[in-house]
Amino acid sequence: MKEAKEEFRQWLVKHTRGCDIQSDGWPCGTCVIDLLVRLGVKENGNHNVEISRENEMWRGILQIRGEEGA
Repeated sequence: MKEAKEEFRQWLVKHTRGCDIQSDGWPCGTCVIDLLVRLGVKENGNHNVEISRENEMWRGILQIRGEEGA
């Protein structure tokens, strides 16, 4: 799993236009959200309440990174 995590980190850096400014060389949230938008992730889906898909995906990435409070 460690290898998959590193490959994912490298993929994010590559596709966030080289952003690697956060801990252990991960891209920042602004660049990841920009990437998600460019990939076509829509802000809101068919839900009764507004959700932020980008924020939820970013929180998932923080969990993969092992960040506290994600």
